[in-house]
Amino acid sequence: MASITVPDPLPSPTEDAKSLWKAFDGMGKDDNAIKELLCHRTSAQISQIARAYEELYKEKLMDRLNQEFSSFLQLHSKPAIMQWTMNPAERDAKWAYKATKEKKGERGSLMIIEIACGSSPDHLMAVRKAYSTLYSRSLEEEIAFTSAFKEPLREFLVQLVTSYRYNGDNADESSAQSEAAILYNGIQANHLLQDQVMRMISLRSKSQVKATIRHYEKEYGKTFEEEIAACTSPFSDLMKVVVRCLVSPEKHFAEVIRASMEGLGTDEEALTRGVISRAEIDMELIKEEYKRRYKTTLTHDVIEDTSGLYKDILLALIGPEKEP
Repeated sequence: MASITVPDPLPSPTEDAKSLWKAFDGMGKDDNAIKELLCHRTSAQISQIARAYEELYKEKLMDRLNQEFSSFLQLHSKPAIMQWTMNPAERDAKWAYKATKEKKGERGSLMIIEIACGSSPDHLMAVRKAYSTLYSRSLEEEIAFTSAFKEPLREFLVQLVTSYRYNGDNADESSAQSEAAILYNGIQANHLLQDQVMRMISLRSKSQVKATIRHYEKEYGKTFEEEIAACTSPFSDLMKVVVRCLVSPEKHFAEVIRASMEGLGTDEEALTRGVISRAEIDMELIKEEYKRRYKTTLTHDVIEDTSGLYKDILLALIGPEKEP
């Protein structure tokens, strides 16, 4: 359930390209016009606009945006508008590259998990292709040889990014029941990254993992999250994120976005990534989950925690809250 709203009738890509040129031109650029246009178009529509812009003005839209948002005063808004305008697969590929260079391996591994498990199979494949084009090596190769991750986590992440999962709703209940027992044994032994568990979680479809979790909770009388919270494995938190991203990603991203605005200061990188990566996927579900869990709206917290053009970009991508 995407949150992006587009105008009706929708201008042609050529009309939008001309509107952007007009917003760039003159004594000073029209930030609001740029934001209103780009943040109310889907990624597919932005791609068409970018092609029309380059044909008309012989320069790339991304290059012009980079130039226009280069002042210190736009330090906060520039990453947001640039990342939203970027091709989604290329954007995730760049985030994945950054993840492999993180000095704190846990933050990097979480970013890889979000991309691998929170995406559709086709999008993940597109990310891997974009990664190879951008960096002249595969994403799985990067993960396998980086010093940011250690075994067995490294092997698990490689399995996650190379999996092309069945994307339908069918699930084998018999397999789900037997694999719930495997998962239970792994949790009880505090050995979450044993081969059977890694293979099951990295290869099974999202619908199959959902069925396994359902059987787990029915058979053992506790929720998976209660069980994983009591597990002392060093990988318990990561496994919780993997399963959440596969089964109910709105819960994970509501938590990520909330955490980015808690405490002193704002983790703008995490906030921007959380909003931009989900705006065309499940932002409406995230807003519902956010309101249910935190007894306030995402819109309210963004308004309280951010300002200026950066705030306006985020709000446009989040979209209006539903009336009670």
